[in-house]
Amino acid sequence: MKSKLTLLSTVLLTALLLSFTIKNEIGQCYISFKTSTNLTVAGPNRLPETSEKVRTVKTENGEVEVTRIDGYRVLYYNDKKAPFVNLKVELSESKAYDKDKRNSLDNLKFLNSHSQNMESKDLIELDFNGYKVYGFSRATIETGSTLGTFVMFPGNGVTVYFYFNNMKPEYRNFENVDDYKKQRDRFMDEYTKHLKTCEAKR
Repeated sequence: MKSKLTLLSTVLLTALLLSFTIKNEIGQCYISFKTSTNLTVAGPNRLPETSEKVRTVKTENGEVEVTRIDGYRVLYYNDKKAPFVNLKVELSESKAYDKDKRNSLDNLKFLNSHSQNMESKDLIELDFNGYKVYGFSRATIETGSTLGTFVMFPGNGVTVYFYFNNMKPEYRNFENVDDYKKQRDRFMDEYTKHLKTCEAKR
């Protein structure tokens, strides 16, 4: 009887540990990056509980849905107090994550193909510290309110969006498109480095 109780306890403990390991949530690592070069971070804002759990995005095949059961927004300001980076971290329903990833990428492809003055006809693929990032970017800083939009799928239902804002010349912290791209890539490199280091400590 004692051996059966011990076995049952072991099974329950293992199940409990596994449930914590594969828990579908947005970890603190995704919203705790504070050491971006030349940028000051504001505190993360959580998506209100009353927000819609599904949003609609456009693709070449029409409108599709992306689930969003939780989310945060974190803004990073330059030395002129203008928001250069708008970081969004969203959580998909577990069963919908793969479909959400496809729909998000299809939406980026649609936006890229229907916008002017873009850096590339196809989505840009970048690698930072073991994380693959997809997105599009403008070939000039003279048009558009958003210069670049990128997305990353680190797993466990989490999607990270990077929005790089354009602004009036007097509020910019970049002088030309090459300078913007350098700062854009540096931010994503530093963010993913933080994420990798933070996850390794958990």
